[in-house]
This record gives sequence, structure tokens and C-alpha cells, in this order.
Amino acid sequence: MSYVRRVACCIIVVAALGTVTGLAQGPLHKQVNYTINVPYSLRKANYMLPAGNYILYQINANDLNLFALYQGSMMHPPIAMIRTVRIDYAATGYPEDTTMLIAYDESSPDAHPILRGWNVPGDDGWEIIGVVSGHGRQLSQARYADSRRKSRVKRAVSHLNPKHWVPHHHRTGRVS
Repeated sequence: MSYVRRVACCIIVVAALGTVTGLAQGPLHKQVNYTINVPYSLRKANYMLPAGNYILYQINANDLNLFALYQGSMMHPPIAMIRTVRIDYAATGYPEDTTMLIAYDESSPDAHPILRGWNVPGDDGWEIIGVVSGHGRQLSQARYADSRRKSRVKRAVSHLNPKHWVPHHHRTGRVS
């Protein structure tokens, strides 16, 4: 009789633990690990990232379009926060592989790659719409072929901004 009781108690305990651990699982955060072997930039950001290993991590279960970008491992603060919008694949079929969506900036002298977004197998994709740099030293300013022209244009029209006006005195022909 005591053997049957022990077995029944063990079954109840195992069933209770299985139920509790099954309910304890929350929503899963998406994580994309990728490696790139050339310097690249992010869409909507004027920063160059060095070649290396990176992790994109969906940081909030309530905001599925916010990702943190980590370099190397997640042991340090993220180097950038990335705001995305979903790419709907319901009509065309969901992707079967993880794919990084990359374009090339042909206006820059080195035609570097630009990360536009990514896909996760069996789910919608994400397209980058905004990037906020962290305090990482890994980011450097991207240089574009037309940056000199832009600075000349800014200098040429700066006199139209009243904040840049400096009062000066004109001399007249009178002697005092």
C-alpha cells in the first residue's frame, strides 16, 4: 500500500512541476547572430561598424520592433538600438532561412554594404527605420562621396540663418 502511495505522490509531483515549468515560459525574444567580414553601416545611420560578430536581440516582449545590437557578446551594453518595421510575408510565403538584407552604397568611395534588415525562418522580416547609437566606441562616422559638397552648401546658406548674423559697424565718411 505504501508503495502505491509513493508512486502516486511522485506522479502528482512530476505533473505539478511539469505544469509549473510549462507556464513559466514567457514570450521568446528573437535573436539573430551574424558575422560580417567587411566594414558596413546600418540603414538610417551615418556610422560605420567594423567587421566582426554581432548579435541582434529583441529586447522587449511588448515592443517587437525594437532590437539591441551587440558586438561580440551580450556581456557589454549594446552599441546601438535599432527601430524596425515588420516585413509581411503572409502573401508570398515565409522565408525558410535567416537572411540579412544588404544593399550597397555606391555613392561612397568604398561602396560599403548597408544592412537594411533581416528575415527569420517561418516569421515576418524586419526592416530598419531608425538607429540610435549607444556609447560604444566601435562606431565611426561614415564618409560619403558628396560630403564636401554638402558642407559647402551648408556654408553658403549659413548667412541666411539669423543666429549666425554678427552685428558690425559700417564706417561713414564723417570724422568725429
